[in-house]
Amino acid sequence: GAAVLRMLSEFITETVFSKGLHTYLDHFKYNNTVYTDLWKHLQMAIDKSGLDLPHSVEEIMNRWILQMGFPVVTIDTKTGRITQKHFLLDPDSVVETTSPYNYEWFVPVTWTKTGGDKQQYWLLKKEDTNPNMTTGDSEWLLANINMVGFFRVNYDPENWERLLTKLSSQPLDIPVINRAQIIDDAFNLARAKIVNTTLALRTTKFLHKEVAYMPWQTARRNLDYFFLMFDRTEVYGPMQAYIKKQVTPLFNYFKEITVNWSKIPDNHMDQYNQVNAISLACSTGVDGCKELTTGWFRAWMKNPDKNPIHPNLKSTVYCNAIAAGGVEEWDFAWSMYKNATIATEADKLMYGLSCTQQPWLLNRYLEYCLDPQKIRKQDATYTIVYIAGNTIGQPLAWDFIRAKWDFIFNNYGGGSFSFGSLIDGVTQRFSTEFEYKQLLQFKKDHLGGFGSATASLEQALERTKANMKWVAMNRDQVLAWFTTEASH
Repeated sequence: GAAVLRMLSEFITETVFSKGLHTYLDHFKYNNTVYTDLWKHLQMAIDKSGLDLPHSVEEIMNRWILQMGFPVVTIDTKTGRITQKHFLLDPDSVVETTSPYNYEWFVPVTWTKTGGDKQQYWLLKKEDTNPNMTTGDSEWLLANINMVGFFRVNYDPENWERLLTKLSSQPLDIPVINRAQIIDDAFNLARAKIVNTTLALRTTKFLHKEVAYMPWQTARRNLDYFFLMFDRTEVYGPMQAYIKKQVTPLFNYFKEITVNWSKIPDNHMDQYNQVNAISLACSTGVDGCKELTTGWFRAWMKNPDKNPIHPNLKSTVYCNAIAAGGVEEWDFAWSMYKNATIATEADKLMYGLSCTQQPWLLNRYLEYCLDPQKIRKQDATYTIVYIAGNTIGQPLAWDFIRAKWDFIFNNYGGGSFSFGSLIDGVTQRFSTEFEYKQLLQFKKDHLGGFGSATASLEQALERTKANMKWVAMNRDQVLAWFTTEASH
């Protein structure tokens, strides 16, 4: 909802949007309203301002709120042809819900050519041509400026190449939100089989020059799926080497602006991105990162009453220090967890404890989950899911819930809200025929015994099938790409 209103505010201008909103709130104070009342008041403000729109606000916006999803807009910069299509992450899925608008939108496309002035263009049908959107050999076109439109953007291969070249040579010529958008659109278009997966991966090549939060966060979120699919395979080594190469300059940047980690960055976005820098640097083995997190954690162990770790960094420092340590670190964190009086602190420790690399500690932690004296019943599901998030913990958690399913189901309530997330969390990495068969066997062994997790089990089976398909299609090219890039 907020994304659609942001788009509306952009194409009618913030001033007009504020005026319409003001009269709407004033007119309906202490009363009920329906969404058409808002359209009416915004239309009144538009009429007063003399703004020219291709259709009324109601006609434009109904297409965004009364049909499912959003479009992908494809621009061919060789011909100026521009098309829209209902975006589906799974291109093989069948849309059974009909739409009164036939899944066509009135799309406000903002665009710029080679960093020039921002232009506005309305795409009002399935396809159209805008001659202004053609580019010469040295020009590049960027659409959906600052990502105000609620749609994805695809380009012809040549324009993608020119955008990638620009990102590699002068990334700051592209607005920061659009640097994130290029990554996000490319990865999602690749999942939808619209562009090649290696094109998506190439959008991350400029990151060694990037220090802003949004592009890093977007890349990290999209690469998470690659980690889930490949962190138990030969792809993992080259993938880690590539990310290490990209994140090392970011880690050093934060080391510098925090004066060797002695202070917190002033800028809020830098504070967020410092977490990404430390987390990715430690998980890929960047020099100095392990020493940094274990040093902070050790200082806390020496003086438990004075925690020197900044609240922003607690989750990532706890996790990395416990992963690098052994039973001493784990037992210390456990005692801190048991004595924690603040819920958020307890949750960070609960997560950190799941990061250990020692199977016996993870198995002990799993056993603790079924002892309400040690871990509250309402926290047990989350703890098991945290453990399953750890590559070493994942098979342990899966064996554990299969072995103890009847006990968990009867004592932890098949009707519990978080029960579905248990199946969901433990099976996220599943991507092989063998794992699919294990899931089917699990379903057969406990027929009718899944309660609120029944739908999650079906979804897990579907997702495993989709993962198997994706891995079969992408594994070889992803391995080759990371291997080549890591060795440069």
